[in-house]
Amino acid sequence: MCSTIRQLRIVAALLSALIPVVGSAQSGMDFDEFKRRADPYFAEELLTDVRNAMPLGASYRIWGWDVGDFSGDGVYDLAVSLHVSGSRKRECLVYMFVDVDGYLVNISKMPFPFVDLPLEVGVVIRDTSCYVTVKRKAEDWSILGYRFREGAVVLVDQFVTDRIESMGHETYRSFQSLATRERFLRKDDEAAHESEFITIPCYGRARQVFAGFVAEASVQDIDHVTEGSYWWTGENDVSFRTRMVYDDDFLYLRVQVRDSNVVTGWCDTCAADHLELHLDVTPAPEVGLSRYVNIMNRTDVAVRHSSDTGLYTIMVRLGDFGDRLPRVVVRTTDDLDPTQNQARRLIRAVSARSKDGYVVKVRIPFVLLGYQKAPIDERKPTEFGCTVAIHDVDNEFRPEEHTVIATSPLKELDPSTYGVIRFVPDGVWYGESTNIYGEAVLNALRELGF
Repeated sequence: MCSTIRQLRIVAALLSALIPVVGSAQSGMDFDEFKRRADPYFAEELLTDVRNAMPLGASYRIWGWDVGDFSGDGVYDLAVSLHVSGSRKRECLVYMFVDVDGYLVNISKMPFPFVDLPLEVGVVIRDTSCYVTVKRKAEDWSILGYRFREGAVVLVDQFVTDRIESMGHETYRSFQSLATRERFLRKDDEAAHESEFITIPCYGRARQVFAGFVAEASVQDIDHVTEGSYWWTGENDVSFRTRMVYDDDFLYLRVQVRDSNVVTGWCDTCAADHLELHLDVTPAPEVGLSRYVNIMNRTDVAVRHSSDTGLYTIMVRLGDFGDRLPRVVVRTTDDLDPTQNQARRLIRAVSARSKDGYVVKVRIPFVLLGYQKAPIDERKPTEFGCTVAIHDVDNEFRPEEHTVIATSPLKELDPSTYGVIRFVPDGVWYGESTNIYGEAVLNALRELGF
């Protein structure tokens, strides 16, 4: 993921370098000038397709454009940013075109605001993505990466920079791999704090997640091995995929583990493979940056490395996939009240062998975590600290030769090392995906009487 962030910084530098070529005297260029520049890349008929997609009957200036492949078919695609002259809106329209059967088809038209000049909205096509850079205010920038896949324009990732007090702040989110990184930088660009983890989106239990959105996290790289990397031989040794959903009363976890040698153990204390779910259910402060970082002064941050409350660890031993059922152990920093103690009995866990490992499913009541129901807020995202970890033992007689692979570089009682679970309300998504055929399908259904 670090290389991805470096690539996005390169994209920002490219956009800055491209600013002088869009026209003289910071005035942009008309379509005829753009056509002359784009002529080496596209036939005249294709550029006519582009002209016909532009605002008809309106005067506009093109401030940025680039050619490349963001549809993955090896054929040139096109991205253009323009501003409609005389418009009272301080925004640029970003058009994206892909080659479909010999036509340049406009697949997306998105408005992006600018602060002072249309130059502040730029486009660059690199690494099969179309990056749109937007200046939000003086030192705040966003870079959004889009791809076109199977009829959908998908937001792949987002890189945001801003300043808080005198400190730089960077956030990177991949909506496809679910990787997340956050950094706080001092004036010399030295990192005052940084964290790297997987964000697990948690949708409603009955909700269908459409193509373009990712609901399942894959944990299969050496970067995810937090302990015993010497013994880890690759994703076939141990790796996993995990998904979480919710309803009003329960949080549900499903983990599908690939394991070359499943060890269930002969007793409850014997060395064996097991699952651990670590949760930090402390609400994010009303005033602050996130659930684990607050500004302490103008030059440093206060990191929440420990907590007296709100930390839960739920450990699931596998059983023997037969007569001996999975065993669940709950550890917490809280003094549980009678209602929470009673809710512990509502925890359910099941396990089953699969062709290349095993599957574990766990149901956890929100009452146990101190909530009467699912903590959904329609106004803003709700996030808990959350790490899913698999402990892998390949030889029960050598318990020291074990591996831990997890969704964050976990230290058990340090909430700043946890990953994140984000509860997604109905009607909201983690990421963006727009199917270009959606309106046509709806019209066809209406014509059929639906």
